[in-house]
Order: sequence, then structure tokens, then C-alpha cells
Amino acid sequence: LSYNLKDAIIHPDLFGNRTPLIYIINKYLNPFFGEFEKYRTSVFFFSLLGPIFLFKILKIKFSEVDNKILFFVSSFVYLSPYYRTSAYWGLNENYGIISGIISLYLIETFIRSEKKNILKLILVLFFSSITVYFDLKLLIIPLYCFYKIIKLDININFKITSIILYFLFSLPYLYLIYIWQGLVPPLTQLENPNTVTSYKDIKNIY
Repeated sequence: LSYNLKDAIIHPDLFGNRTPLIYIINKYLNPFFGEFEKYRTSVFFFSLLGPIFLFKILKIKFSEVDNKILFFVSSFVYLSPYYRTSAYWGLNENYGIISGIISLYLIETFIRSEKKNILKLILVLFFSSITVYFDLKLLIIPLYCFYKIIKLDININFKITSIILYFLFSLPYLYLIYIWQGLVPPLTQLENPNTVTSYKDIKNIY
């Protein structure tokens, strides 16, 4: 909130295990970002989206099952202390979880659509890519989507487009890695010496 985007990214006090995308989105799109209690409320309501999209995925995968059962199964997410705590306290974890769930929903709709649409493909690539920007651990999501796309019996142009767009969507994070000299901001690297998040610690990858 106090700095422009470029200065904030290279600021020595920047700390976190994720890219600044969450803060960028909230700064420019969330009018409650500067008021903690209202911000918590906004994250809480945003977190309600997770089980909604999970329900949509279950409906695609298990179309023969009653909607009431699928609704209750998808609602189990609300019982997760991890998910619930992040929603209640306005933490960052649910951004990645929700974008990951949306990615899985989009890839399923793309796979099952009779007429393959380039816009649907772009949405899959975009949401699965930003999932990594929200949480590096969720790299499994774009890898899974990419695998499903490559395995599909579709026009080769869709596969080439996927490779090109995934590369383009990765460029901002590759730039961050370059200026941070690691996967996370320098301060985070310093405070977590036992993790392999910086260039100089790559020798400890084992």
C-alpha cells in the first residue's frame, strides 16, 4: 500500500513465501485492503467460492449422483481447519486453493466439450498458471492440466498454443526469480536458511 509496484517488489523488507500477486490484486481491486477487519470479511466471502467450484467438478465427474449428495460432499471443505482458518483470518492460502479448483473445473469442461474452444483453453492456462503465483507448492496444477492437454486427441495447434502461453505466463515469475536470486524474496531466504529457495543453496537440493 505504501510503495509503487516496482519498489515494493525489490524492497528489502518484503517477506513471504509467495509472489506479490495476492497483494497486487488486492491493492488495485479490493477497496477493503487497507482496513483489516473489512479485508478479513472480503477474504471470507471469497473463500465461499471454493466449494461452489468443487461442486461443479463433482457434478461433471459424477453426473449420476444426486445433487444433494454432491453439495454435502463439496461442503466438507468448510470443515477443514486449514481452509476455514485461512478464510476467517484473511490469510493467503485460499487464493491458490480456489484458483486450483477453478483450473480443474475448466480443464474438465475443456476435455469434455465436443467442440474445442481456444478461449476455454486460454482460461485453463491462465488460471492454472496464476495458481503457482498464489502458491508455489501448487505447481502440480498446471503440470496436471498440461499433461491432460498433451494427452488429448486434439488439433496440434491447441498443444502448441498451450506450450507458448504457459511459457509467456511464466515470464513474470522468472523475472522475480532473477531479481530475488531465488524463489522467494531475499528476506525470506535469509530467515529460512534450511530451505532451498536461493541460488546459493541449490547445492543442498538433496
